[in-house]
Parts: sequence; C-alpha cells; structure tokens
Amino acid sequence: MIGWLIVACEIGFWIFVLAGLVARYIFRKNKLSAILLICTPIVDILLLVATVIDLRNGAVASTLHGIAAIYIGVSIAFGHRMIKWADEQFKYRFSTGEKPVKEKKYGKEYARQERKVGIVIYFPI
Repeated sequence: MIGWLIVACEIGFWIFVLAGLVARYIFRKNKLSAILLICTPIVDILLLVATVIDLRNGAVASTLHGIAAIYIGVSIAFGHRMIKWADEQFKYRFSTGEKPVKEKKYGKEYARQERKVGIVIYFPI
C-alpha cells in the first residue's frame, strides 16, 4: 500500500503544481493558484500520516517505508526549488516571462548558488 501511495503522492504533487500554474498564467486566477500550490505540502503530510499509521498498526519497517521517508525529505529540501523552476519555465512558455537563465554547473557562481541554497555537493575525483 505504501508503495502505491508514494507513486500517487508524486503524481499528486505535480498535478497540484501544474494546476496552480495553469490557474495563474492561463486563467489569471491568482487566489486559486495560491490555494493549489499550497496543497503541494498537503500531499507530503498525507504520505507521512499514512506511513506513521501503517507502522503504528504493526507493520515492519520495510524498504518502502524508507523510500517514503526519502521522498518526504527530498520534497521538503527541494520542493520549493522544483516549484520555482516549474514556475519560471511555465511563465516563459505561456506568459510574458523572460527566458530562464541556466544555472551554472561549475565555478564560483555554482559554489555561491549552492551555499545560498544550503546544499554542498561533493564528488571525489
């Protein structure tokens, strides 16, 4: 059950994001857009509650429970960044937005950007 719920939550996350962006840029309904985009964390809360209930009902912690925890952690850490990226892309393609600037993948600008986000990536060579 948890495995299917993880898949459903991922699909639900992107449905709420896309619905919010369509409401904002195509239908010009900013309040509806805000409500739909605020619903994206509710998907994570739903998965968290379902996982806790499953474990409290005596289920043995399995790999799927670990994947649910990873999903929630990634969503908390990167969710805002993913929504911001989708917003920039949608605004450029369907509204009057300017072309999004590609992020640097190396150098001082990349390091500054990663420090700003609070994520340090280390790749040993």
